[in-house]
Amino acid sequence: MSIETEQVRLALPAYEVGDELGHGGCGVVLSGRHRRLGRPVAIKELPSQFASDVDVQRRFAAEARLLASIDHPHVVPVYDFVEHDGLCLLVMEYLPGGTVWSRFTHDGFDAHAAVAVALACASGLRAAHEHGILHRDVKPENVMFAATGALKMTDFGIAKVVGGEETLATRTGDVLGTPAYIAPEQARGEPLSPATDVYALTTMLYELLAGTLPFPRGEGSMAMLFMHAYESPTPIGEAAPTIPDSVASVVMRGLATDPNDRFASAESFGVALAEAAAECWGPDWLAASGIPVMGADTIVTAAGATLGGPTTTRAATAAASDPTRPAPPTGFPGPTVRPDVPTVRPSVTVHTRGVQLADAQVEELVPVRSLVDVKSPRVPFALAAGLALLAVLIALLGLGSPSTGGSLAPGTTTIAGVDPTTGGAVPIDLSQPVPVTTTGDGLADTAQVTLRVLGATVGRQSAPIVWSGGTGVAAVPPPVNRYLLAGRMSGELTLLHAGAPVANSQFAVRTTQSASTTAVGVGFVVVLLFAAAYIESFVRSLRRGRRRYSASAGTIAGAALLGVVLVGAAWVLAGRVPTIPTLIMCMLLAGGAGASAAIAEWRIGTRRRYRRPHAPQRQPVQAS
Repeated sequence: MSIETEQVRLALPAYEVGDELGHGGCGVVLSGRHRRLGRPVAIKELPSQFASDVDVQRRFAAEARLLASIDHPHVVPVYDFVEHDGLCLLVMEYLPGGTVWSRFTHDGFDAHAAVAVALACASGLRAAHEHGILHRDVKPENVMFAATGALKMTDFGIAKVVGGEETLATRTGDVLGTPAYIAPEQARGEPLSPATDVYALTTMLYELLAGTLPFPRGEGSMAMLFMHAYESPTPIGEAAPTIPDSVASVVMRGLATDPNDRFASAESFGVALAEAAAECWGPDWLAASGIPVMGADTIVTAAGATLGGPTTTRAATAAASDPTRPAPPTGFPGPTVRPDVPTVRPSVTVHTRGVQLADAQVEELVPVRSLVDVKSPRVPFALAAGLALLAVLIALLGLGSPSTGGSLAPGTTTIAGVDPTTGGAVPIDLSQPVPVTTTGDGLADTAQVTLRVLGATVGRQSAPIVWSGGTGVAAVPPPVNRYLLAGRMSGELTLLHAGAPVANSQFAVRTTQSASTTAVGVGFVVVLLFAAAYIESFVRSLRRGRRRYSASAGTIAGAALLGVVLVGAAWVLAGRVPTIPTLIMCMLLAGGAGASAAIAEWRIGTRRRYRRPHAPQRQPVQAS
C-alpha cells in the first residue's frame, strides 16, 4: 500500500479504496466502494504538485460543489469531494463501459451512432453550461459508457481547477490535455465561452464521422496548436464524402474559427444537428443508433424521436442515474444493422498527446498564449531596414577623420609635389618612387613615408636625402604594392637624422591607382559573398523554425561582417577614408539589423513550421 493511497483512505473513511484504475485528465483514478451503500465509485486524485497550491484548492472546491449540483443523465455524478491536507479528491460514479474512444478504435461507429454520441454530449454540456461550468477538454476519452449503455461526460472543469482562466502548456508546447480538440480561442489564450466546448464537441463528431481529425497530424502538439489557432479545418465533405450536406453544414459551422460564427450554445448545436439528421435519415434514426439521448427535450424532439420513446424512457433514465441497478442483460443496446451506412474507425489509434496532469511540473507550465501568440514580423523587419540604412549613411559620410598635422614647418617640404601641411590629399603614384623635396639646414639625412589604414601601418619605405645647394631630394620606393592596396588612406612623412625623427607631417593620401582592382578590393567582394551565403543559410533555418539561437547568432555575426564590407565598399567605390569610429558604428548597426531580421525571420518560421502540411491525410478505416 502506497503512502498516497493510505492518505486517500484516511481522507475517505466512508469508502473502501481499491486499486488504481488508471490515469485520467484529473490525475490518478482509484476504484472504491461506499461502505454502507455498496455503491461502486471512481476516486479521482489531483496530483500533489497541484493539490498543494492554495489557489488550486480553492478552485477545486468551487468546481466540485458546482459539479455535485448537476443532476443529468449524460454528466457523471459527483457524490463527494475532499479538499484537505494537500489532497483534492473527487468521488464519482464508476463507469465500467469504457470510453467512446476505445469503442471507436475497436468497433467503430457509423454516422447515425456518431451523431447520437454528439447529441448526448450536447445535452450534457447544456446542463453544465447552465451551471456556469465549461468543460474545456471535450474529447472521446472523456466520454464514457455506464453499465446501462448511457453516455456520460467526465473531467468537467479540470483545466480551470489547474490553470484558472488560463489554458496551460509546457514551454515546449505540450498543452495540458489533448491539443487535437482545442478551440482556436483557447489555443490563443483568449476568453472562453460555451462556444469553446461546442468547437471541441464538433471536432470529436468530425472524427467519429470521418475517421480523421479536421487538421492533419503535424509535428507534435505545437503544430496542432498553431493549426487550430490560425488555420481553417479541412471541409468534412472532403474527408467523408458520404456525409449528408445538411449534417456537414452543421459540423463546419461548429468548427468556425471565430466563436461568434459558431453555435452560441451546446443546445442550439444539438438542435441543429438533430434536425439535419432527422431530415436525412428519417424520424427513427436515433432509436436505431443504439445510443440513448436524454435530458434535453429540445434536442430529442428535433431528432424526430417521440418523447418517452426508446431513447428517453423512464426506465432508461432511472437506470442511467442509478448505477446500483442491475444492467440490462445485453448491457449496451446494439444498433440496428444498416448495411447502407458504413462503420468508420479512426486512422490512428493514439492521438497527438499533450502533457498529462500527473506528469506535469508546475514550474514548467506557462499560458498557452505565450507560445502561439507570435507577433508580426513587420516591426523587426522595419527596424532592420532602418538600421541598415543608417549604417549605409554612416559608411558614406564617415565618423571622424584621419589624424593630420605634425612638426614639419609649412612651405619647407613637398611630397609628390604637394606640401603635406596644407591639409589637402596628396596624390601618390604607387607604380613609381615617391619624390620628396625639403629645404632647411641639411640636418635630415633620410625621408620615410608610411601609409596607414584604420590607424594600422600597411606599408613603410625610406630613402636617403641627397642635399644640393640647401635643397634635399629623396626618391622613396612605393610603400605598398599597387596590386595589393590602393585608394584613399592616411600617410605620414618623417624626416630622420641618424635614425632619429627630426620632423614629421601626417596627411591624407589619394593614390592614382583605383582601389577596385586591388587584392583588397577583391577581398571585400569575397567577404561579401561569404557573409551573404552564411546569412542566407541561417535565415533559411530560421524560416523553418529551427536552430533559433545558433542561427540568430550566425545571422548577427554575418550582418556585422557585412558592416565591415559596407565600410570597405565606401572606401573602394566612394573614396571615403575608413576610420575606427565609422567601422565600429557600422558593425554595430549592421549587427543590430541582423538581430532584428533574425527575430522577424523566426516569427515567420515559427508559423511556417507549424502550418498545415500538404501531404494527404491517412484515410479512415471502414469496417466491412
